[in-house]
Amino acid sequence: MPPSQAHTPSGYTLRHAERSEAPAVQAVLDAAESADTGEPRRHTTVVATCWMDPECRIERDWWVVDAPGGAIVGVAWVWPELAGEVIADHYVDPEHRGLGLGDVLLDAIELRVAGLPPRGPDGEPRQLVVWSEDKDATRRHSLERRGFTIGRQYFEMAFDLQGALPVVAWPDGVEGRPFRSGIDERRMHEVDVEAFAEHFLFKADAFEAWRIRHLEAPDADPTLWRLAWDGGKLVGYVMAVGTDQGALVSNLAVLKPWRGRGLGRAMLGAAFATLRERGYAVVRLYVDAANVTNAVRVYEAAGMHVARRFDVLQKPLA
Repeated sequence: MPPSQAHTPSGYTLRHAERSEAPAVQAVLDAAESADTGEPRRHTTVVATCWMDPECRIERDWWVVDAPGGAIVGVAWVWPELAGEVIADHYVDPEHRGLGLGDVLLDAIELRVAGLPPRGPDGEPRQLVVWSEDKDATRRHSLERRGFTIGRQYFEMAFDLQGALPVVAWPDGVEGRPFRSGIDERRMHEVDVEAFAEHFLFKADAFEAWRIRHLEAPDADPTLWRLAWDGGKLVGYVMAVGTDQGALVSNLAVLKPWRGRGLGRAMLGAAFATLRERGYAVVRLYVDAANVTNAVRVYEAAGMHVARRFDVLQKPLA
């Protein structure tokens, strides 16, 4: 049975998503992002990639809203598997906003998380975390009425690949190399776990889950990756993927002993050069503004700028 539909507008239906509906769910997210940014945004495989994760339970943790006539116009999800924070989000097609569908989806989210343990294995209180663009006052006020408070910000940063590229200057002893299928995967996974251990909302995946997400995803293109080697040791990497409106740096990792030496900027420069050669005009990435590695400074040094800001709102599970 779906969650309570007490506030669902007449003619609309709340229910759990079905695996075959990934394209329709993606279309809602794209329509919402296009309206919020004021420019066309299209990501054909993000939802499909997410649903490949073995921990993703579509039939339990994803909801859609059907409009009269059956079109999907709202989406929500919960990702409860983290030990600490529980990640959730919800979006409504712009043509169906103002009807209360956002609150319907939030009701579904909160009903789901009400059954989750309020504390993690370490005894610390768990938080329910959602996002809101900083200029979206309606969404933010809806969350604040439910007891959410702003905890931090995320940025979307962008770089114009048609302009001057940053100079690629590898630190002494470090060399940039392409990804080698069947050789580098496990080392990249190890770097991923070590480099992101202190990051907000990071969850260390088992190798198989990591491989599925990064190598079997429909948009995976390892030819856009660049790996940094210090002798025989992998010390960092940058991953990029192509989208219909530009490229996305999906991950950039540098092991702690190699930070502060310009390695992140060198990897970005190498990735930007490859992306321009492939015909992309812009590249974007998303970053925690309070990132413990001061990543925003690294990206700004490479010529990137903040294009969007997101408030991260949270409240304790109870």
